[in-house]
Amino acid sequence: MSEKIKLKKIVLWVLFTIGTLFSLSLFISKYQEQLSLPDHEGKPIVVMFGDSHTYHGDWKRNINQYNPIKLGWGGYTSDKLVEKTSKAVSFKPKYVFILCGGNDISYRSSTLENTLNNLKLIADTLKNNNITPVFQKLMYQHNNPEFNASVDSLNKALTDYCYKEQIDIIDIGKKMYDDTGLKASLTSDNLHLNKKGYIIWYKVINDYLENH
Repeated sequence: MSEKIKLKKIVLWVLFTIGTLFSLSLFISKYQEQLSLPDHEGKPIVVMFGDSHTYHGDWKRNINQYNPIKLGWGGYTSDKLVEKTSKAVSFKPKYVFILCGGNDISYRSSTLENTLNNLKLIADTLKNNNITPVFQKLMYQHNNPEFNASVDSLNKALTDYCYKEQIDIIDIGKKMYDDTGLKASLTSDNLHLNKKGYIIWYKVINDYLENH
């Protein structure tokens, strides 16, 4: 077999592999999105909107009285979440709880200014559709001071914006921290919450809604 034929076969194999992986990623993304759609009747009061932190939450079971819709996607940056805002609007909820920005920091895919502008755009879109945005402060990771310092910067900028625009922002992580950042007992991988961590988060959301 000539070198040209071998090379051609290798190129075709690489292209086939790339195409297969791309198709698989689209299928997984679509499947995850379908898992987020409601399977109950009645108008939702709440949409939980964000990245993998939101996606892994069992919102239906734990804030069921508010007919929650889960719209969370693993790996999403704020740029990607902006593209999904129309989906949150389509359910016409009363509140949308927003948590995003950690992947922007981890992937170094966005400046703080750009992340903040994306979050502002999400809030403006919701308000223009008579939906109340509620921001949630980004959570620390366990034992990752560099990441946590970036979280502090984003949370401060977001808090200043929310104060100026009279938008509620809640600190979902304040009872989850110690001197290492996110407590080791509340995380499965130093980044995502385990069941104990989510129980704290559910309570924060329930307390907020009970008071509003």
